[in-house]
Amino acid sequence: MMSLKRSAVSDAPPDGCRNEKGESVFRCGNLVYTRKGLVFLFAWMLWGDFCFTLMEAVVPSILPLKLKSLESANWLIGAIMSTLPGIFNTTVCPWVSFKSDRYRSKWGRRIPFILYTMPFLTVSLIMIGCSDSLGAWVHGAFFQGSGVRQASVIIILLAVFAGSFDLFNMFVGSVYAYLFNDVVPEQFMGRFMGYFRLVGVASGAGFNFFVFKYAESHMREIYLGAALLYFAGFGLMCLKVKEREYPPFLNEGRAPGLLDDIRTFARECYSISFYWNIFLDNVCGAVGQCMLSFLVFFYMSVGLNLDLIGKITAISGVLTAVCLAFAGSFVDKWHPVRVSVYLVPLTSVATLNWCAWLWIEGAPPPMLFFWAMVTFCVFNSFSIALIVAASMPRTMALFPHERYGQFCGAQALLRSGGTMFGGVLAGLFIDFARGISPGGHDAYRFIYVWQLVFGAASAFFYCRSYRAWKRLGAERGYVPPSKRFSMRELLARPPMTPADSVCFNHSLAGIGGLVFFGLLIFDLVFAVYYGFFNHQVRNAVVFSVQAALILALAPMYPRLLRFIERD
Repeated sequence: MMSLKRSAVSDAPPDGCRNEKGESVFRCGNLVYTRKGLVFLFAWMLWGDFCFTLMEAVVPSILPLKLKSLESANWLIGAIMSTLPGIFNTTVCPWVSFKSDRYRSKWGRRIPFILYTMPFLTVSLIMIGCSDSLGAWVHGAFFQGSGVRQASVIIILLAVFAGSFDLFNMFVGSVYAYLFNDVVPEQFMGRFMGYFRLVGVASGAGFNFFVFKYAESHMREIYLGAALLYFAGFGLMCLKVKEREYPPFLNEGRAPGLLDDIRTFARECYSISFYWNIFLDNVCGAVGQCMLSFLVFFYMSVGLNLDLIGKITAISGVLTAVCLAFAGSFVDKWHPVRVSVYLVPLTSVATLNWCAWLWIEGAPPPMLFFWAMVTFCVFNSFSIALIVAASMPRTMALFPHERYGQFCGAQALLRSGGTMFGGVLAGLFIDFARGISPGGHDAYRFIYVWQLVFGAASAFFYCRSYRAWKRLGAERGYVPPSKRFSMRELLARPPMTPADSVCFNHSLAGIGGLVFFGLLIFDLVFAVYYGFFNHQVRNAVVFSVQAALILALAPMYPRLLRFIERD
């Protein structure tokens, strides 16, 4: 059990003081931790993340394969994988986030929302795993001799069970990240998030390396194992971690009610233009990621099997996990808002590079593509680790602390609205690409066109919010705004003080340079292969031009960063 105690905030010793045993103590609200208590806190929270990540990895990675094997249309896959979660994210997430900020119980304000929905989520996972058997029974009992195919029945059941999973998982996903703000001392947040992301990436990599290759042959066993691990492991974490206490939430004299809650939610979250830039960068990024459901099919289109696909994802995850062990400290040093705006635009550069596959004829040798991807991952992993480690601390730094869940819910509402339509539109986009692609099998290469458009839009709003953040005081004096103001006037004036104008960060720019170098090697590998070994002139020219483009863009990257940092 953690070495911590509850006390009134005013009675708690300040951080760095020693208790009666001579141990250093650290405070998070009324929670007081010794170093041993922090170790236990981190251990239980990271164990919970391990269980939660494995559970969440199962549905989005395996379900598209199952639906594809049942001959589902791409638009239907997009609807089940993105639109259904978007509907619940638009409705359930904001409500849960708003209510959890104001909820008080002996278990805290976040954990009850997880524990009460845990049995239903577990049953949903089990039902997805048993969908083949259930579909066969339902078809035999009710549709025998009719024109309804057994595969159609299974697809309908999968949609129902996946919707049930998304609904109850939304309760967990809506409040789980908010728990960190309530239990982890602020001065340890960067390191905790680094370890947290490390465990998440490492567990995801382990799933992809050891389990994903059995996705089609042992689907039932994988889902049952994920359900058991989540119920037992994540549930134990909820029982062991104690939340801080909060005073009763003042309702400012208003009678509680749904309409009043909606008005308060909308007024506080959507009336200030500064937060809209943060919301929109998140929305554009999420819509771009709607294509990730089809990424496995792109890999298949270039000749990879499930084993190699799982290994690429796993190796990338392991490299990122190793980097995450150090990334948290750098995020604390350079500030998560700055780290994000320096590195997020690089994702658009990488996506532009992958668009070269639109003009490639045929598929390269699978092992050549495999090792080229691994090489790129080596140079890209630290950049990804920094982006991952900075993402949540960035929102913690920008949103009001006491209403953090509420603002995250407001962001999730808009994001889910985008993915709700983006999932279907992404599937329709792939179907359109299939109609204009020779043979149709190269249609999945168009996913990078979609991601490039929305990734570039996301980077634009990142830069815009960064510029406003600097003028609101940056790391030396930023206070989350609570009143309306003109973004145009704010961006037109210089930072609040000369000290707030931080100079160009050469270290972060150097990390971006590694990404360019990795992309250049990737392009040169295929240019050499097609030019000297396979002798396909068109492919060699495409990759040579792409390598030249990367060389041209590399010196423009630091110029972009200096433009963003301008006074």
